[in-house]
Amino acid sequence: MPLKWWQLLLAGVIATASMDVLSAIAIRFRLIAPLAPNLIGRWFASVARAHPLHEDIARAAPRSHELAIALPGHYAIGMFLTALFVLMANRIGWPEKSLSPALAFGLCTSVFPWLLMFPAMGYGFFGAHGPEGTRLFVSSLVSHVFFGLGIWLGVRAMSLA
Repeated sequence: MPLKWWQLLLAGVIATASMDVLSAIAIRFRLIAPLAPNLIGRWFASVARAHPLHEDIARAAPRSHELAIALPGHYAIGMFLTALFVLMANRIGWPEKSLSPALAFGLCTSVFPWLLMFPAMGYGFFGAHGPEGTRLFVSSLVSHVFFGLGIWLGVRAMSLA
């Protein structure tokens, strides 16, 4: 039975929360070193002001409530991408509750920070010129695999609801 719209959105929240929790654990074990979340909020705010390109987003003027901007933007993207995965899986005939396609899709979503966000923030393709102390390529790769795992968890959980 296909998921209802609210189940798709909730699966996206579960997927994004899984990404965040598992990434926080990976940060704690020093496996990844991503950007500070406030910089994501700063970039989202600059995109909303039609100024998406920066030499270094960290040197751009800080905005009020950067974390409060980052969180809903991050979760909205996660909900959209989860819904896109489910719609694509149904259209292509992939088993939407299978782990492999969800992990593959999550991995593929790494192209967004690698080819769009990091270059626009001034850190080059794949985050090759990120701030000192960060490992943007690996961090986004690992986090997006966690997102794929979260998609799998979220879709399975919503299929039972």
